Amino acid sequence: MNRRKEITDEYKARRLYGGVYTITNMVNGKYLIGYAANLKSIQNRFQFAITSGSTVHPKLQEDWDEFGATVFAFKVIEELEQKPDQSQDEFMEDLKTLEKLCRANLDELKEY
Repeated sequence: MNRRKEITDEYKARRLYGGVYTITNMVNGKYLIGYAANLKSIQNRFQFAITSGSTVHPKLQEDWDEFGATVFAFKVIEELEQKPDQSQDEFMEDLKTLEKLCRANLDELKEY
């Protein structure tokens, strides 16, 4: 088997870990909740935003400018592994439902 085919097969066989996360302003307690099919990429994006000084999401911009990037914290609330026989659309639908369930446990008045 050629190397390209091996890499392609490995990529297709990888397991995705998605989930629900919050980005919280630790000064005022306001938060942004979201879900993603690849939590690692969202965590990396958050870390890049912290080091580069750019905001992760437009809703956070005003507080990001006022308080700075270091007052924001990223937290994974729930993690979900994509099932081997599950399509991407089915996985995203499960994540959307999981986000709704997690949202019910948070103070909606503090949401961005």
